[in-house]
Amino acid sequence: MENYIIKLYKRYLYGNIRRDEFLEMRHEINNAKYSQLSDLLKDEWNEDMISEMLPEKDKEEIRSKLNFYIECDKKRLFRKRMIQLAAVLIPFMFITSALFFNYQPAKEQKDFVVVVKPGNRAEVTLPDQTKVWINSNSKLIYATGKNNTREVKLIGEAFFKVFKDKTRPFIVLANNLQVEVLGTSFNIKARQGSDNIETSLVEGSVKLYGADLSQDYYLKPNEKAIYSNSMKSIKIEATDNEVETAWKDNKLKFKSERFIDVIEKLEDWYGVKIKLQYPAIENDLMSGSFKDESLKTVLETFKIQYHLRYENHGDTIVLTKK
Repeated sequence: MENYIIKLYKRYLYGNIRRDEFLEMRHEINNAKYSQLSDLLKDEWNEDMISEMLPEKDKEEIRSKLNFYIECDKKRLFRKRMIQLAAVLIPFMFITSALFFNYQPAKEQKDFVVVVKPGNRAEVTLPDQTKVWINSNSKLIYATGKNNTREVKLIGEAFFKVFKDKTRPFIVLANNLQVEVLGTSFNIKARQGSDNIETSLVEGSVKLYGADLSQDYYLKPNEKAIYSNSMKSIKIEATDNEVETAWKDNKLKFKSERFIDVIEKLEDWYGVKIKLQYPAIENDLMSGSFKDESLKTVLETFKIQYHLRYENHGDTIVLTKK
């Protein structure tokens, strides 16, 4: 049966396991011997299930946390350990970019926390089987077991594909705004320091509400709600979801966006600081897209289009007129 566990385990790591297969996998793991489990984790780790893009120092940190977790669990009941492992540890192991996982061994279940550094992106499966794509420079906190709901706090940007559960609503907390769904796909942008929180619906339906709003708002597919923190108001408009969600497919896409706003997105995307010392083009509207392009390629494009000069000054890139 060990080979079957490995087969289901790999499907789960790559996010293509059915719910019935997941439940069967958890059952088999719960009834496996400890030595079998250790060999399984060791073999799959050696096959480098974690992305090769992950820096070696981060791999070492993950490995040490994994070993610490297993050592701590030797003192606990095997079944309880495996339930926690299947629900918490495995999603962490297939995150596709450099991030930080906050785990503290304790008797009660802790929150699931993911922090994605600037210049990286991540894909995770939450303990309730909701899939989340997390953009650069973002933080996600999944609170478990509170008031029969599934609560997520988001700082930054993420795309959610919510696992449907009629008995437990899924709620995203973004500053003073709350977005509630049962099972749907949507994108939320709640950047720190920005006045606006943007929610774009791909499929299904969502409800938006908050203490500062006089009513609830509902979105239909291909609509975007823009909540203003300063005005305490929401406006709803049509949107292009291909543009809104391109980032999760490793694309940078712009549609009539100010050049200065494009620069801010590039800073998060590549994890660098960019200073534009050419005020005349700050409000120029830009449309276009980049996929898997290096920062140098993007800068060369700007250099040709806007006759710019770019220079590296330590960790800052300065753009000036030629």
